[in-house]
Amino acid sequence: MTTETTPETPPRLVAFDIDGTLLDSTKRPQPGTLRALDGLRAAGTRIMLASGRPIPGLRALAERCGLGEDLILAGLNGSVVVDQASGETLARHPIDPALAEPLIGCGLEHGVLIMLPHDDELVVGDDKHPQAIHEAAGNGLALRAVDDVARPGIDPTKILFCAEREELEVLEAALRERFAEMIELTYSSWIYLEATVAGVDKSSSLIDFCRAEGIGMEQTMAFGDNGNDVTLLRTAGVGVAMGNAIAETREAADVVTATNDDEGIARVLGAWVDVGELAPAAS
Repeated sequence: MTTETTPETPPRLVAFDIDGTLLDSTKRPQPGTLRALDGLRAAGTRIMLASGRPIPGLRALAERCGLGEDLILAGLNGSVVVDQASGETLARHPIDPALAEPLIGCGLEHGVLIMLPHDDELVVGDDKHPQAIHEAAGNGLALRAVDDVARPGIDPTKILFCAEREELEVLEAALRERFAEMIELTYSSWIYLEATVAGVDKSSSLIDFCRAEGIGMEQTMAFGDNGNDVTLLRTAGVGVAMGNAIAETREAADVVTATNDDEGIARVLGAWVDVGELAPAAS
């Protein structure tokens, strides 16, 4: 971003992906990032965490990393949006059970692990599976096993399929063939394929919040690095890809900054707020 193209005032909303973006390789925000968040807050800018994580996991992350208590928490890839300060749920987009059941059934047919984050629980068919235990513990969720995960007795907001990437790619093709326009599919990691209802992803959380607050999309900015950030960057007024972002995300961005280990966030937000002294960007 150059002086000629940088607005005089900061965006009214800035959204951040978490892993590979807001957090560096040590799983902490960098010092310049924390100073940038303080500066945004002082300027009246709202800060959104846009993640595949469930809301309890985002709350715990915010506390662990000292990110503040007035965040907008957009969890489960935009399926649930919560105002951290008030606890108010601003948006919730469940998958109809009539659609969720065959979606989950397709995953079971392909032999992948199914996990359903729901409020403070992680609903699974196998609560002894190491990855289910890891996912629940990492997000502060209670692990609950059900006899038939395809009929879990809840309206899931996100279906998480877990397997090796080669297996997930086969499953993805089957899901796209059978459910086409009814769902959104995205990879949040090498072993996670996530399904939400059509039209719901990280970008919809931006739209949901801005519509409620009367914020124009041109007054927003978003940072990301992975495949589930692509629509977010395309929708924001300015989309910023981290230097460590995958090719698809870089192509979707308006700006490519330094990596998450090289104060990539602070180098952009320093156009508006005091981020302190930063070392020269790595080449």
